[in-house]
Amino acid sequence: MIENAIHNPDRPQHFMQVDAMEQKIHVMRGGQKIAESSNALRLQEVGRKIYPPQYYIPRSDIVATLKKTEKSTYCPLKGQASYFDVTGADQSIASELAWSYEQPLEFAGLIADYVAFDPRRVTITIEANEA
Repeated sequence: MIENAIHNPDRPQHFMQVDAMEQKIHVMRGGQKIAESSNALRLQEVGRKIYPPQYYIPRSDIVATLKKTEKSTYCPLKGQASYFDVTGADQSIASELAWSYEQPLEFAGLIADYVAFDPRRVTITIEANEA
């Protein structure tokens, strides 16, 4: 088992590692800022495969408007996910662009009040640490 990882109690080979990011992260869509944070979390999950890392942003660092949709999915590591349409400053709407685990499973509680964005549909930039 990986130390400090959160394992699925029913399938220990399914796990995730969540780390606080030291760098500032920017989330953009179509040239518009969606979010900017110095308090993001990087979540790396291993299940059927090694998934690309996801970046979770505190709700307080999101500048776009989120509107909850009817869509919901379940993850045995994180719990029930809610999905959100995102409205940018130009009033354009991106359907189901973001998701959040509003009431995550107890062992994944550190991602409560954080939101992730579909990395295929946004540009995520991570600032380099200053030397």
